[in-house]
Amino acid sequence: SSARLLLGMRWSKKNMNNRIFLYSSLFLVLILLFDASNNIDGNAIRNIQPTIPETSSSTSNDYVEQKLDSVTTRSVNSSKTIEVLTDTLNVKIRLSDGALVSSELLKYPKRYGDPDEKVKLLDNTEGSRYTALANVQSKEADAPNEYTSNREKYSLNNNNNLTVSISGTSPDLIEITKNYTFNKNSHLVEVQQVVKNKSLKSSKWRQYNTLSRGEETEGNAMLYTYTGAAYFDNEDKFNKIDFSDIEDESFQKETKRSWISMIQHYFFTAWLPSTTTPEKKTIYTRLLSIDNKNSYQIGSVDNYVNLLPGESKSFNSKLYVGPKVQAEITDLAPGLALTVDYGVLTFLAAPLFWVLEKIHIIFGNWGWSIIMLTVLIKIVFFKLSESSYKSMAKMKKLTPRMTALKERFGDDKKQFSEALMKIYKEEKVNPLGGCLPILIQIPVFIALYWVIIESVEMRHAPFVGWIVDLSSADPLYILPVLMGLSMYEQQKLNPAPTDPMQAKIFLTLPFVFTFLFATFPSGLVLYWVTNNILSIAQQYVINKRIIS
Repeated sequence: SSARLLLGMRWSKKNMNNRIFLYSSLFLVLILLFDASNNIDGNAIRNIQPTIPETSSSTSNDYVEQKLDSVTTRSVNSSKTIEVLTDTLNVKIRLSDGALVSSELLKYPKRYGDPDEKVKLLDNTEGSRYTALANVQSKEADAPNEYTSNREKYSLNNNNNLTVSISGTSPDLIEITKNYTFNKNSHLVEVQQVVKNKSLKSSKWRQYNTLSRGEETEGNAMLYTYTGAAYFDNEDKFNKIDFSDIEDESFQKETKRSWISMIQHYFFTAWLPSTTTPEKKTIYTRLLSIDNKNSYQIGSVDNYVNLLPGESKSFNSKLYVGPKVQAEITDLAPGLALTVDYGVLTFLAAPLFWVLEKIHIIFGNWGWSIIMLTVLIKIVFFKLSESSYKSMAKMKKLTPRMTALKERFGDDKKQFSEALMKIYKEEKVNPLGGCLPILIQIPVFIALYWVIIESVEMRHAPFVGWIVDLSSADPLYILPVLMGLSMYEQQKLNPAPTDPMQAKIFLTLPFVFTFLFATFPSGLVLYWVTNNILSIAQQYVINKRIIS
């Protein structure tokens, strides 16, 4: 593996060589830290100054905040729902405000081998409080606080689409009908809200959409993946808003062509624009307290539209609630594929996944596709790897002479360094030759790491025999053990450290990495094992040619 090779640059005879090793390691760590900071840092958006929609004044905006608070509190206390069953979703809609409060993803079991329990994305139970709401609001009148439906349960059956309607009338004689359209083989819900002013007074109305949820409770502590809010617009493109940022301060920004989302590992929800024409919206975040627990909300609100007595207005939006399957989400809205969070190396990871997906079309197995992609990457970097391994082989050939120099000069580091540099010059060996080619490859290795970690396509995907789920750890620990053995074999092919302390450290690395990789998804370990085997084969041939 690249990390092992980087840590294995064993030019330990003098200070310069020690620095090469340390700088190489530092370079890898900096890349990883920068990549991690891109995944968790929301500072890029926290400094944007809040704006207020053109149709609102400061006073009216305070009124809106109070209204939203009351709506949220009222909605949570209501339990009457209707159920909608399609071929992909089992959804519950709350009749107090029309919020979607439960969504089971019928094609995605929560655990491998347990088809009865499905992934539940939206979930209004205590501890989760994950809901998606499309509603309307006015400064002059109230919306209904209860809706009715003709039935308690709806089913798509063998139809291509299904529309479910709920309606209600407020004391201010405002009639609102909410239509939810579900389509076959889709996780997209189209929501239409028809507001009819049946009163004798005109009133201004606008639509708002919210996604609210509690903290992540089922994440993998060993593998960090982003859970939090995100948005996309023409100006800022894709931006994440961490829950800690929502706690620190509310965010507000006027946008065009925007969408909002709540992201987690493999799955997400998003309110998407209903048309391709630019629509002005204001995106905001708010920290709520429900049952004395924090709930994080991201929302978007349209501008007000005036309704004269007897007039109607239709507000439209789309809700995606499902997996991060790129084939399904890419064309739904600009930038939506970025919810597959590859981090700062997206520009490398996205093409890698594209190639992996094309390979999968041929093999029909994600495990074999990972192996073939590893082979292709190895071919692309063949010359760079060859240069690195040649340098290592030359260093290994010089090991006896380096050991003799150390015995000769003892603690006289100056004379030792001068003698060592003379040998390097005579043998035309560049101590950096084995390091720099590896550094160039590291970003590609990290990008592929994120491809395997983030791709829902790997979830519950079988490989061969005992590996029935590439997204889970190897149940028999065979791949991690192979990983450790291959790492040990690579160390034998490299020049051995002359410093006793470094020799002991490198001796423990295969055991440390075996233990670490035992918790990693088997798809990721499969990549490292394949890469190590290919590296051993290439390095063995080069060593045999140069040393013997």
